Amino acid sequence: MALVGCLDTRFYFAHAEDQASWTKKIVSEASQRGSLVVSSTITIAELLSTMGADVGFETTTLRINSARLAGVNFIPLSEKIASGAGEMILKNNDLPLADAVIAATALDLTHGRVYTNDPHFQKITGIRTLWGRP
Repeated sequence: MALVGCLDTRFYFAHAEDQASWTKKIVSEASQRGSLVVSSTITIAELLSTMGADVGFETTTLRINSARLAGVNFIPLSEKIASGAGEMILKNNDLPLADAVIAATALDLTHGRVYTNDPHFQKITGIRTLWGRP
C-alpha cells in the first residue's frame, strides 16, 4: 500500500517512546514504491531542541538519520512553503511558526495529510490529521 503523509515532530516522540506498531508501519512503508513520507526540515530543529534535551544531541541525530535512511524525505523550506505558512499565521496568530511550516509542507506535498495529535493542525483548512494508524 502506498503511504502518503507528513510527519509532525510529535510523531517522532511517539515512535521513540513506545515503538507503537502503527509508527513502525509508517516508517517501514516510507521506502515502498509509491509512498511519499515527508517531514519539514524545521522538524529537525524542533527535535534537536526538545528531544535532544532529553536524550542528547547524538542520539537525536541518529534517530533523524534513521528516519532518513528508512525513506522519510526531509523537505527544506521553499518560498512557496514559507508564503503558505505566513498566510496561515495571518489567519490564526496563535499558530506556532513550526506548525505552520509543517502544515504548508503537507499541503504542498501530501494533500494535507499530517501524522500528528497536535490540536493546532485541526484549525488549518485543508489539513487532515492522522494519529494511531497508518
